[in-house]
This record gives sequence, C-alpha cells and structure tokens, in this order.
Amino acid sequence: MHTRTLLFAAAATFTTFLSAQQVPDSLNMVPNGSFEEIEGKLRRLGGIDMAKGWGSPTMAKADLFSESVSSESPASAPKNAQGFQSALSGTNYAGLVWYSYMDKHPRSYLQVKFKKMLKKGQKYCISYYVSLGDLSKFSSDQLTAYVSRIVVNKKEEASLTYEAQVPALKTKVYDDMNGWQGVCGVYEANGDEQYLIIGNFAATDKVTAGKAKRQRGETRPQAAIAYFYIDDVSVKPIKYVSECACEQIGKDKSEFIYGRRVTSDPTLTPAQRVDRAAVYFKQYNKEIDPSMKAQMDTLVTVLKANTAIRVQLTGHTDLQEEDRVRMRPDLTELGKDRAEQVKDYMVQAGIEASRIQVAGRKADQPASEGDDEVTLSQNRRVEVDVVK
Repeated sequence: MHTRTLLFAAAATFTTFLSAQQVPDSLNMVPNGSFEEIEGKLRRLGGIDMAKGWGSPTMAKADLFSESVSSESPASAPKNAQGFQSALSGTNYAGLVWYSYMDKHPRSYLQVKFKKMLKKGQKYCISYYVSLGDLSKFSSDQLTAYVSRIVVNKKEEASLTYEAQVPALKTKVYDDMNGWQGVCGVYEANGDEQYLIIGNFAATDKVTAGKAKRQRGETRPQAAIAYFYIDDVSVKPIKYVSECACEQIGKDKSEFIYGRRVTSDPTLTPAQRVDRAAVYFKQYNKEIDPSMKAQMDTLVTVLKANTAIRVQLTGHTDLQEEDRVRMRPDLTELGKDRAEQVKDYMVQAGIEASRIQVAGRKADQPASEGDDEVTLSQNRRVEVDVVK
C-alpha cells in the first residue's frame, strides 16, 4: 500500500483514551458483580435468582440475560426482549423496569448480600453501569442504590420508597442505548449494613422521564417504560472521595486526528494528487472534523478542474473502534459511514455523485501497525483512490 499524504498541514490534538476498569474481585464487596456465575438453566425473563447471590426484594423479578442462551429466548444476549446490547464484561447482565407511564408496569429491583458486613466509618464507592433498552419509550433519572441492614422481601409487586443513599445527584437523566453509563456515589458505613438494593426509590411524580427515540434498524414496538440493562456492580472501600469516579463506556474517545506537514509535489499530475489523499477522523466519529475542511476543499478543487477523474472512497476503522462494536452496534458500518460522509461533502460541493464510489472496511487493512495513539489515528481514515 502506498503511503497516504495530506494535502495541507493539520494540527493534531488529543485527550487521553479512557477505558473501563473493572474492580478486582478481591476488593469488591459484591459477590458475582458481573452476573457471570449462573446456577440452573436460564430460559425466560425474570430469572435473576439464577445469578449466584442475586435476587429481587419484591415479586416483580429482575431479568437476567446471557449470551449462552439460545437466540430465540427473550433472555438471550445481545438481542433480547428489551433490545440489543452486549455485556460490558463477560457474557451476562441484568435488567430492570425503572419507570412506567402512569405506573402501568411494576418496577423491579436487584438485591445482593455483601461478602461481609460493612465497616463502621469506612467510605465505600458504590457503582454500577446501565444501558437504556432499545425498546424503551422513555429514559429516566433516579438511578440510585440503597444500602440496607436487613434483607427486603416484599410479597407483592410494590415500588420501594426508601431514601436511597447514592448517588448524591439523583436528577441526571440516563438515555444512552448504545454505550454503558456509570452510576456511582460514596457511602460512609454505620457498621451494620449487609445488603445492597439497586432500583428506583422515588415517587413517580419525582421522576423525570424523557422521550427515547427508537434505534435505527429496530422494528419492534417500544413499551411505555424506561428499562435499563445493569452490569458490573461494585462496592469497594476507598480512602478519598475522589477515588470514586464512574465513566460513560462506549462514548469515551480519542480526540487525536492524524496530521503531518508535507509539501505538495509540483511534479504530480492531478490524478496522482487525488490518488495520494486521505481524510482522517476522531475516534468513533463518522462526521468530518473541521480540521479536515482544507483537505476536503483542496480535493474538491482538483476534481472540479479534472472532470475525467473518478474516485473510490474506502473508509477504515482502528482496532479499538472495531472491538467496541460489541457494545456499540451503531459502529458496525463505521468505515462505510465515513466514506459516505466524504462523498456527501463532495456532492454538496458540486462533484457529480456518479464519479464517486464508496466502500467500507473494518480494521483489517491498517495504514500503520501498532496500538499507540498516533498509529490508531492513522488508521481512522477514508482513502481516496482513482478509478482507472
């Protein structure tokens, strides 16, 4: 593959790439925090009792989803009765009804016993990750957790109205159907707590429910609820409040756009100049960054002046983007989506669509080998090739 060059000088900026850090089991006070240990054969919804250590405090049972289940089952993963999502870690995750319009559907909750009683005066970081189910018509706030001295066992499908201790801010609306959003907060123990309950403890009139748009490609009807997938639950001892931080997994990205200074070779023909072009992208983005505008305009100028030149645009991804498809199905055609964006820019600038072909690839044809920041940025690209 010949070396691709820029037709202009680009400034490169970046932010540190963030990755999810699962709490080591030795530090986690929650047993089976990622729901990987299952006892029995999971066949249907409401199967949370099969996850070792887990249950529900009311008769409205939480759901358990697994990639080990037949794809025909409503409890399968990644596709299931509530949408499409891969586990944040491992192959399993749970699910809860968080809110329903006019309380037509009962809320559900998760309950687990700590490995040992919490220590008096010790600060703990309580965290879990959520992803809004694709078939939810609503998003919701009030994503909380309650720490209890005793086990809760209600013999009805009741909404629990306890005073949730974490997080401190309960009014953030969670609405991401693609990635996993972190919920976390610090709790200082009294010394007699044994159980953790996850769910919505607010009165219905205190819940802020937003409208959720159905995902592209999803044809099943949405339900008038806010349903959240749950994964990677942890309670770990900390010394400082600053140690308790949770991120959004799936939208974390590098802002680095590959660029280097080159001098345009005056001996190149117009076709050779076009054939050496490439457009680079921020991580997980298909939109053309403003820093690429000069590159695009130069390309358009050459094509306008040479109407016989036809091109193929081939979009590529980096390895991290390809790996993230499990959690971000919207990235499945990212390479082709990038090529389509470049084509749209050209067509809007006056280049005939019939002169442009598009194709998409994964990370199987890297421009550069490696996994450092600069190398990855070189591989997030649309290559321009002259069609002979």
